Amino acid sequence: MRALLVTLGHLLASGRGRYGVLLAAAIGVAVWVVWLISLLARPGLLDLAGNVKGTDFLEFYAAGRIVAAHQTEHLYDLDVQARIEHEITAPERWSGFHAFITPPFFALPFVPLATLPYLAAFALWSGLGILFLLATLSLLGRQVGDAGRGRRAAALWALGFVPVFAAVSYGQNSLLSLFILAGVFALLRRERDGLAGVVLGCLLYKPQLVLVLALLLLLERRWRALLGLGAMGGVLAAVSLWMSVPAARSYARLARSFPTMLADPAFPTWKMHSLYSFFVLLLPRHLAVAAGLAAISALGVLLAVRTLQPPYRPDTLHRWFAVAIWGSVLVSPHVPVYDLSLLVLPALLLRGERRDEALWRGGVAAIWAMTIVSQPLAQWLRAALGPSLQLSVPVVAAAGYCLLADGVAPVAAGLVGNAGQATQPRGRRSVSDRIAGGT
Repeated sequence: MRALLVTLGHLLASGRGRYGVLLAAAIGVAVWVVWLISLLARPGLLDLAGNVKGTDFLEFYAAGRIVAAHQTEHLYDLDVQARIEHEITAPERWSGFHAFITPPFFALPFVPLATLPYLAAFALWSGLGILFLLATLSLLGRQVGDAGRGRRAAALWALGFVPVFAAVSYGQNSLLSLFILAGVFALLRRERDGLAGVVLGCLLYKPQLVLVLALLLLLERRWRALLGLGAMGGVLAAVSLWMSVPAARSYARLARSFPTMLADPAFPTWKMHSLYSFFVLLLPRHLAVAAGLAAISALGVLLAVRTLQPPYRPDTLHRWFAVAIWGSVLVSPHVPVYDLSLLVLPALLLRGERRDEALWRGGVAAIWAMTIVSQPLAQWLRAALGPSLQLSVPVVAAAGYCLLADGVAPVAAGLVGNAGQATQPRGRRSVSDRIAGGT
């Protein structure tokens, strides 16, 4: 795989290969232009394709309305959700609805947004998402010493990354997640572990993205970070109960269905980019085998993470954290395309220390391209054949491993050179088809 990526990287650096770079830039611009035309060319709340403008943002906006109307006990009543969403878009008609399936506390930020007209609220939320991305670039740039011109170039390419575009156009929260994780890294690097854990707890609206990082912090015995995470988790649980005990109970019941949701034939599994969804798509008639292969693969990824991670120290934390995010994206069972935007973080953390420029160019290009073609291909294969293939998953796994392994040797050499110095041991280092629309 490494040789293929290096070859691709050399090709892209050649005279003819530069046309591929220009094509990538053109695609990045085109998706934004086409989306904006679709929004602006049709008045009302539906775009030219007949979909609700903002797509998933509607579920957050409706949740804010439910809470604002003091009907929080009905927050997870799917009939109530559907009724309110269609009331918001009336008199325009569209099929289905977008289910709110995040924890109760995550509805609170949308209560003030729900006081605004829908399109104004969506525009504000989209603007905040782009600000979260730019703030992430600025924060990480200061941490790894990136220059201003480098940040501007990174911002342009990040905006052209399809998962980032999807996060904005779908009205999703992935860029907030990206900013939270960037804040966690910055605080860990400053050795403010307790506050880092508190900030990580803010990501519990997507608990599947917290689990791997929490496990790795446990293995590193970062007790203050774990204490902060637990404290914030307790606060958010208390807030959810304060909002409505029935709603909290309903969410707990709903959450129990999440592990089997991807296996439901009515669920659009082709929209998922995780190890579990990869095997479910590949083996739709052998779900037990798919689950077993996914579990074995997840263990393999965790082993690879621990192999690639350097010792936990401030000077190597950027690599440690980048590997952790890569592992989190792969191991998480629920990874829509917009959550692949989290891969921006490891790319930013390591872009300044890459050794093999051709490898990095080829690896980034492979991942970038797969986020464009993989999901439509998986959808077509599922409709035509039944078994399907989500190519983004093996490409992110293999290309990500090659990119993250680039530079491991210099880190190891530095550790050998410091072998005579006092260091800490490693252990002490300082509801199915109804919900389908909401994926």
